[in-house]
Amino acid sequence: MSKIEIIDNFLSQSEFEELKTFLMSPRSQWRFVNFIAHKDGRDGDKDGYFVHSFRDCDPKTFKDRFPISPNYQVIDNLMVGIKKKVKFKQILRIRSSLYPRREKQIPDPFHVDYQFNHKVCIFYVNSNNGYTLFENGDKVESVANRLMIFDGTEKHCSVVQTDEPARYIININLLE
Repeated sequence: MSKIEIIDNFLSQSEFEELKTFLMSPRSQWRFVNFIAHKDGRDGDKDGYFVHSFRDCDPKTFKDRFPISPNYQVIDNLMVGIKKKVKFKQILRIRSSLYPRREKQIPDPFHVDYQFNHKVCIFYVNSNNGYTLFENGDKVESVANRLMIFDGTEKHCSVVQTDEPARYIININLLE
């Protein structure tokens, strides 16, 4: 089993409700991405998902590739909590993802977010039957207000839900 840390009830109930309400409301702006893991099409991937990018830094220069989200303050409490759990030098990327429901649960392509050492934190915003699957078979269920922390060199993938209209997560990539 890979080293995965799971923390349930990561945020206080009021902090969690504030974050969840923002992400699941029309106030949150979403952009469609027409691939799941590899934009070069090597997977024959025909599904996509929606993202709200809070921050995205170039992994070589650490300069912001896009403007920081005007809604960044919504994740302040989440990031304060993560800073207490993970020692890191630089935020690489913070983005929320909205996966529309699918008819069947089929794992998306296995991938790593970056090809160098980093930490990944996934915060699950809503409970559903989707999950994060690791190449070694480990599986982490989507449970609302759960934080998962793992080594970013571990291949993983999303398995999208069939029971809820949408699966909401926040993916945080950190340079150690």
